[in-house]
Amino acid sequence: MIDNGHVGAASDDIAEATQRIATIVANAQAAWHVLGQRPPDLDEIRQALDCIVRDAYQASDVIYRIRGLPPLQGGATEGARGDQWSDLRRARTDA
Repeated sequence: MIDNGHVGAASDDIAEATQRIATIVANAQAAWHVLGQRPPDLDEIRQALDCIVRDAYQASDVIYRIRGLPPLQGGATEGARGDQWSDLRRARTDA
């Protein structure tokens, strides 16, 4: 028997993940646009990249929630894809 509460929650989570991924794409496109300006506004590009990283972590947390797995400490992707992700995140938050 299907639990409608779980189906609704999963549907909400999928919608949230989809929204986060769309936001990631929009911010990446904005960064590309700013890179095309002469001279490019590096602060604006940094802000777009920070948003991309933040939304990617949030989307991965939603995916972990959908899959029924607890997020890893510091974000779902930390350690899941290797140290380069956690090191990058730590460097951006320490700056």
